[in-house]
Amino acid sequence: MTKIIILPFLCLLVSISAAPTREAFALEERSIKGVPIDAFELGDANLTIELWARSPMIFSPVAMDFDAQGRLWTTEGIDYQRGMRIKEGRSIIVLEDKDWDGKADSSHVFVTEKEIRHAALGIAVFDNRIVLSSTPSIIVYTDVNRNAVFDEGVDKREVFLTGFRDASHDHTLHAVVGAPSGQWHFSYGNRGADIKTKDGRHHISGCYYGYSDGIGKKSSDGEVYVGGMTMRVNPDGTGLTPTGENMRNSHDMFVSSYGDIYQSDNDDPAHARISWVMEHANMGYADLSDGSRSWEEVAKSWEEPAGWSKGLRFSRSHWRENYPGAFPPGTIYGAGSPTGNVLIEDDTLGLAGTYLVACMVRKEVMAVTPKWKDAQIEMGNHQPFIRLKKERKGEFFLPTDLALAPDGSLFLSDFYNDTSRGTNQVSGSIYRITRKDGKPLVLPQVNFSTTSGLVEALKNPAVNVRSHAAYLLSKKGKDAFEHVQDFLEEVTGEPVLEARALWVLAQIGNNEVVNDFLDNEKNEKLQVVAYRALQHADPKGTLARAKKYAESKNLFLRREIALSLRGIAFEDCRSILESLVDGYDGANRFYLEALGVAFHGREKRVYDDLVSKRFPEPSSWSWKAKNLAWRLHTPEAIRDLDLCIRAQKPPVDEFRFLAMAFASFRSDEERKDRVDRLQALAQLPEFSAEYYQVTVDEIIEKDLNDLQGELMETSYLIPQQLGQLTEVSKPGEIAQLKGDATRGKAVAAKCYLCHKIEGIGVGFGPNLTHWGKERTVEEIVREIVYPDEKLAHGYDKPVRLVSKKTGKTAEGLLSNYSWHAGSLKLKVLGGQTRKILFRRAGARIEYLNESWMPSASEMGMSDQDLADLAVYMQSTGSGEDDSTSGDSGEPVPPTGNEPGWKVVTGEDFVNVNCFPDTWRWEGGHAYCTGKPTGVIRYREPLENFELLLEWMHKKNAGNSGVFVWATPQSISKLAAGHGRLPHGIEVQVLDLGYAEHYIKRHKKPADWFTSHGDVFPVGPIKMNPFPPVAPNGRRSFPSKETTLGINQWNRYYIRAVDGEVRLWVNGEEVSGGDRIEPASGYFCLESEGAPIEFRNLRLRKLSEVGEMKLPVHESALALNLKGHPALGTWKYLNGYTREIAEDGQVTLRLGEDVIWKRRCISKSENEFVLEGNLVHKLIGDTLHIEGKYKAVKE
Repeated sequence: MTKIIILPFLCLLVSISAAPTREAFALEERSIKGVPIDAFELGDANLTIELWARSPMIFSPVAMDFDAQGRLWTTEGIDYQRGMRIKEGRSIIVLEDKDWDGKADSSHVFVTEKEIRHAALGIAVFDNRIVLSSTPSIIVYTDVNRNAVFDEGVDKREVFLTGFRDASHDHTLHAVVGAPSGQWHFSYGNRGADIKTKDGRHHISGCYYGYSDGIGKKSSDGEVYVGGMTMRVNPDGTGLTPTGENMRNSHDMFVSSYGDIYQSDNDDPAHARISWVMEHANMGYADLSDGSRSWEEVAKSWEEPAGWSKGLRFSRSHWRENYPGAFPPGTIYGAGSPTGNVLIEDDTLGLAGTYLVACMVRKEVMAVTPKWKDAQIEMGNHQPFIRLKKERKGEFFLPTDLALAPDGSLFLSDFYNDTSRGTNQVSGSIYRITRKDGKPLVLPQVNFSTTSGLVEALKNPAVNVRSHAAYLLSKKGKDAFEHVQDFLEEVTGEPVLEARALWVLAQIGNNEVVNDFLDNEKNEKLQVVAYRALQHADPKGTLARAKKYAESKNLFLRREIALSLRGIAFEDCRSILESLVDGYDGANRFYLEALGVAFHGREKRVYDDLVSKRFPEPSSWSWKAKNLAWRLHTPEAIRDLDLCIRAQKPPVDEFRFLAMAFASFRSDEERKDRVDRLQALAQLPEFSAEYYQVTVDEIIEKDLNDLQGELMETSYLIPQQLGQLTEVSKPGEIAQLKGDATRGKAVAAKCYLCHKIEGIGVGFGPNLTHWGKERTVEEIVREIVYPDEKLAHGYDKPVRLVSKKTGKTAEGLLSNYSWHAGSLKLKVLGGQTRKILFRRAGARIEYLNESWMPSASEMGMSDQDLADLAVYMQSTGSGEDDSTSGDSGEPVPPTGNEPGWKVVTGEDFVNVNCFPDTWRWEGGHAYCTGKPTGVIRYREPLENFELLLEWMHKKNAGNSGVFVWATPQSISKLAAGHGRLPHGIEVQVLDLGYAEHYIKRHKKPADWFTSHGDVFPVGPIKMNPFPPVAPNGRRSFPSKETTLGINQWNRYYIRAVDGEVRLWVNGEEVSGGDRIEPASGYFCLESEGAPIEFRNLRLRKLSEVGEMKLPVHESALALNLKGHPALGTWKYLNGYTREIAEDGQVTLRLGEDVIWKRRCISKSENEFVLEGNLVHKLIGDTLHIEGKYKAVKE
């Protein structure tokens, strides 16, 4: 039996030479250190932080949890990476505030064992069951006599689960946490696992990072899993089930009362994230299929927008978010080492709905507020919750865990160290956070022995207290039904508490109440909870429920239905899958990944039977078809995506996205087919630009290779000299020589050793086909004479590896580097890529600052050779469609294929005030009737952007326009029926015949506008017009006349940046303006009286706009005109009519064509007014319209 020792809060300075036990260690003389309260800064001014416990009560606290009595159970890291400091072993410590005055009164040892790892990373308390996460095992201690001390022979110790890999590493087993179902959830990192359960399940997960022997091995359910993972298990050790996979090191996790899993994942480097884990999500750290390859092995240059550096980088490859099947990463916050976390669901602290994450590297606790949105849970931006004041950043603050006490106060443990590795100060503190203005918190009395006590415990802020209560209630069965139902009625309107009751009711077996919630689409969250709870309690009924609700309007419920279909035979759920596919909007990535879970294992049947039959023409595929084929990526889907790409010729960003489906394969035969298809696409002239070529090359090289790791048994050397050394002059002097391109082509033979030029040569260095076209002779010569001055992007990582074991040397260009995998890819002379296992080869990596390219002197070139070569390089690529120019690498105007451009279709627009049939779209081609006058807007506001489009008038004197930065206020008014056109900057779209038409109609000169691209403000918008300026001083007239007439396509390029709008018409810049206010808003297409077509719309966002909401304007209600003398149809001019109806709606027609419809907003005995202040007055038998026209009744 282990003795209790009560330790006073003050340090006992007793000198003891040895530490045989944890109690003796606490009595040793040492300096007690900790972060003072005044060093902290809280993000919420209503909260206060106080010291609750400090060494020697607790040393180096790692994990903690509260029991129902308010005692805090903790693990320690006294030996963390330092070897055994206590002979007896490591301990679980229990701390208690007996009088609940906000200070711990005592601490004692619950148990000490040598088998406990050097810093047990998790502890959970479920009544008298203490669950310790200590790799390789989850150990459950049952405190039979409930004295909070483990008594051998009385209490029980059970190895609950074992097989978690690598006890010396932190990427391993973490804390258990209770769920609202009463089940236990836990996570472990990517060191892997090989676990066998008491009910015969065998779970295996491998990863290159750890447990490589587990890579590709199937678990007993037939699936291959990639560690790290989140899992759930019944409290009796049965039913072990994966819930998410392929994380790096999810140090801690939490399950909300709705059943959602939250976690924060380790960085590697600068990619730490806070995420929602969808059921069955592949979180994308290692290779998606088996975990065999690191993300560095496949990182591509175009996925790293900030460029590459060894120590600090950002790459979309890190969480593989560009790959089909990878779940979006959530909130990426940069460098970090997240540890403990907690979701606060009650409002004791005024923090309900806040998810907190402790991070050791950032030395702070971060806060996010998860929101249900668009089939996902959006974690949102992180904010500092607790951190050190700026002047106190040097404090050794190392937050390790967070826990809510049963009274709702928040506890934070501090390991107290300067870093997470290498040293150990052997001190530590625990802090308590409460509200400044709150009443003293009361510890609730929890009674697990009665049904009423269990029901009351469902309200408890401490997660494992309420989870255990839910578990015990579910075991009581129908005997607990009335109690739980009464509780549900009591907490009506409190969805978190209602959710907890639903989980229990579903397991009790009386599902009528739960089904009522499942039928109620007015509460989306509780509808999802009801579905989840019933799926858990009644898995056999899943198929029937899925069929019933597959067409629900609740997108979150349809997502859950998709997830629940995993493992169900295709024929049994075919009709459900059809409904779910039909309900996909073609854009929502989260819903698409949920569909991917439903498709799992039957991708071919889904594509062949459901998708391809719905979308039989790949050439005209919308995003819905493209995304479904991308996610399924079967051979047939890839074949059709290939056809789609060839037909639609997408801009490079879309090309890259779709091409990533080719990067994923399920067999070597598929891999080879994808290589062939990508290479064939790269040969098409439409994809000859360098950015397309780089995309194809990198996917083939990095994703579709079958490289085997090499241990440097062969040297790969690059010659430093290609001829006898020569002396060359300065570049400026060489540029004065007359060069000859024919002789230069012969000199270029030396370049072919490393470069391709017009299809000849080796692709070791950059392709030089277009390189010289936009450079002067002197610039070309300079880069050959001084090759080390500037290294080309993508070729700027020359390295040399020297193996101590073999003595061999490998030289080349670093392609992909993974410290954790101990491998890199090296492009060697000849253009081939080798995978070098540098750690196993004992190689030293030298990062070089100079180019591998020999200088002109080292290549034996003369001054004349250089002059000739430069002239030749200026001529190469002239016969090809060169898509680049200038220093930016882009032509002006751009082609719309360059990075950042998106194809815009009808799916991207929202009708503001046009008729439903005013606009008709066929893919990216818009047909507008011109009637009525009005606009459609882009789906979201824009700030800085570029727009490309083509337009063609179909009627002489046609009028239209493109609005830039249309104000949200004016858009909202239009939508409510007030007015026809918005306020903003209009880029005029006029047919060449409009001026003649205007003069004839209005008998006025047409000198205030042109048909060649005027730019002007509409409404109270400020703009300084570029010259030439219209007579009214507001319009920028075009400096050139380049517009083409009726039935001919015109191309606009509009650049709207930093309050400046510039317009190019058919390749020529013609007009614009600056000092525009406001300089953000909506882009709109205008309908104004005549038919027009738009096509090839492409948009490139250059900045993100801040939050911009459309204000709400009440729609103008039509006044009833029943009995008014003006009712009927009135005709005027040549064929115009106005139809005045009793409901107050007035329709203007020209012949059979409807021009507009407007509402009556005021009336009198012989007069009425329409929206837009259009006055109609009946005088005798004549209707006087707007003071302009006279109409007679038909």
